[in-house]
Amino acid sequence: MKLYGSITSPYVRRIRFLCLELGIPFQLVDTMTESGQKELREKNPLWKVPYLETDDVKIWDSHTITDYILETKGHGKFRPKAGDHLYREANLLTAIDQALDNAILLFYLNKEGIKPDAAPYLTKNALRISSILEFIKRELSGNHFFSDGKVGLSEIALYSTLDWMRFRSVLPILEEEIFVNFLNFHGPNKSWMETAPK
Repeated sequence: MKLYGSITSPYVRRIRFLCLELGIPFQLVDTMTESGQKELREKNPLWKVPYLETDDVKIWDSHTITDYILETKGHGKFRPKAGDHLYREANLLTAIDQALDNAILLFYLNKEGIKPDAAPYLTKNALRISSILEFIKRELSGNHFFSDGKVGLSEIALYSTLDWMRFRSVLPILEEEIFVNFLNFHGPNKSWMETAPK
């Protein structure tokens, strides 16, 4: 299995984490290199990561890659993507991804010297992140979203998102006790440590 992406991408990290936890071997093609980026652009019209190739299957969306892995390799110890919690978890994933996408946009614009107040749309994006994080704080009870105590896709998405925000200093995540507790609870996991951005 060939996984295209960078070690700093939170979306790629989710796939790397799943593969490590489920014992699935993969080759990471670093798209931060010139050759890796060239190969990605030749194969993936979106020019986005993660991108997965395995056998005759080619997938260029993190959620579809996740579905493929879980359907072909099983859920292991993770909470299955089914049951009464399905739609609540889908909403959580949508919210977390929206916050992450907006944070990534702010990060890259900031690198270009463009601040959130440069345009009403950018201000709205920044406010949307705050709204979503407030929602996540309300939904998060203890260290998990659900009372079964298992880790599912929403916990994986939230950990990779919060840790990326902390790594990139996009938002003051460490000022929020509930997020710090969440990161500290999941952080000692070997696969999270092995996939940490550098």
